[in-house]
Amino acid sequence: MLKSPNLRQKAIRVSLSHDSSSSPCSPLDAEQGGPTVASLLSVLGGIQDSRKARGKIYQLVFVLAVSLVAVLGGAANFRQIADQAADFPQDLLEKLGGKWCHFRRRYRVPSEKTMRNMFASIDADHLDRTVGRWLREHVYHDGDKTLHVAIDGKVLRGVRTGDDHQFTLFSAMIHDNGVTIAQIRVPLDTNEITQVKALLDPVTAREGERVVVTMDAAHTQRDTATYLAGTRGFDYIMNTKGNQPTLLLAVSKKAVSLIMDTPGHVVRERAHGRINQWETWITTADGIDFPHAQQIGCIRRQVFGLDQVRISREYAWILTSAPPSNMTATDLHEHVRAHWGIENKSHYVRDTTWREDAHHINIGNAPQVMATLRNTAASLLRIHGHLQIKKTTEWISRNPCRALAMLIT
Repeated sequence: MLKSPNLRQKAIRVSLSHDSSSSPCSPLDAEQGGPTVASLLSVLGGIQDSRKARGKIYQLVFVLAVSLVAVLGGAANFRQIADQAADFPQDLLEKLGGKWCHFRRRYRVPSEKTMRNMFASIDADHLDRTVGRWLREHVYHDGDKTLHVAIDGKVLRGVRTGDDHQFTLFSAMIHDNGVTIAQIRVPLDTNEITQVKALLDPVTAREGERVVVTMDAAHTQRDTATYLAGTRGFDYIMNTKGNQPTLLLAVSKKAVSLIMDTPGHVVRERAHGRINQWETWITTADGIDFPHAQQIGCIRRQVFGLDQVRISREYAWILTSAPPSNMTATDLHEHVRAHWGIENKSHYVRDTTWREDAHHINIGNAPQVMATLRNTAASLLRIHGHLQIKKTTEWISRNPCRALAMLIT
């Protein structure tokens, strides 16, 4: 006959799982004044679990929370997530919503296979919308009440669909903070040009807040301009290039006379053994046939050697829906340069810190879910002032309880 555990055994179990005074994670909470990760768990708990109730051991919210902590610690794939999770302290697993296993007398963690199968079936777009909205709530605009958003696509080079197509994700990132607030998967039968509405529909402006959206030349489309400036009331900044030859000719022809005058803004910087100089001009868009265009601009970038001999010169021809009262030459220069932060702060970080392009995850929605976890981890680190992402993940990996401070917003 099986015997129930005696009182001493019960006391030991309770002590191991609930005694916060001896918990290696409890000092962290004390430093934060006692807040918990309940906000994040509540958000992740809203993600629908498509699995049947029968045989379910782990709650989806717990698996997502554990995976996010592991990714904050630098875990780059399912195997590394499972390995890190297996080493998590018991009290950390408890804080993340784990359930006590009476047979093993400890909190269990899912295996690599379990995570892989669960992530493949998650509604990844819902996860992105939910997490993006939560991150947006914890990022505040600059003093001028303007939200600067860059949109750009990224191909996951190691991932192929069943038809051997590329797997492309399209995301929106706040310029200064480097926080990703929206992401969608680009359908196989189209490209990111057609997906601006789907990406930005969940992004809303706070009361009294302006939203300025920057993008590369591929998105210089009439439908996109109409949606942004007409439907949403956002301002756009678009580059004109050879994909729109008639528009490029009209903008460059009107702007070419500007470069004979003194530029409205000049920046000169020395870096990497050379000198970069940006000169910016801006004027009205009178006579330009493009939806909601208010101004056109020209940015001339010249590169000089330290001997002052010019190495290269290039021009960028730009359209914006912002009026002169909201967009000066200085503003235009800053927005255009800040746009490429989405490459450095998002795409580059995901590749170098978590080796995203080296992964071959080809099942269901798992590639998108993993990208969402990486976006979320990088965004949380930046929200808490950690700009050296790789170094910080290594710091967290040495003590995963440090990740709790990143989850408290």
